[in-house]
Amino acid sequence: MTRFLRLVVAVAMLGALVVGNVASTIASGPKVLDAQMVGIPTAGLVLDGLTGGGVPWILDSGRAKLFADGRLDVEVEGLVLATNHNPVANGLAVVACGNVAVAQSEIVPFSPTGDAEVETTVSLPSPCLAPAVFFVGVTASGAQRWFAVTGF
Repeated sequence: MTRFLRLVVAVAMLGALVVGNVASTIASGPKVLDAQMVGIPTAGLVLDGLTGGGVPWILDSGRAKLFADGRLDVEVEGLVLATNHNPVANGLAVVACGNVAVAQSEIVPFSPTGDAEVETTVSLPSPCLAPAVFFVGVTASGAQRWFAVTGF
């Protein structure tokens, strides 16, 4: 009887996990990108038509998740100049598909310690081939330069 009860509980738990995973995948579409980010290694590097910052930036941790339905989650922590300072107060995320920037988020706060979070939904082309996500600093003058990117 005890073995049977354990088996029933195990099967029920497995069923709950499967239903939970399927429901979350259906609700937000399949994940098309889940990648770590890295700071720009050299000044002014141009990728996917986006110009990088004028000096290298370092990053403690960064991650970007992009789903087929356009949901985008980006988090950077400790994204600063080599002097451990962030002189830029705002940022945004840019999505590139096939080496072309196709969507961007609204502007978000970018802390002096280099922390920022983007949670939004963007419109993506179908298909979005070779996706990449950039974290872009937005200066007071409106200039935009990327400081971190996925795919390295």
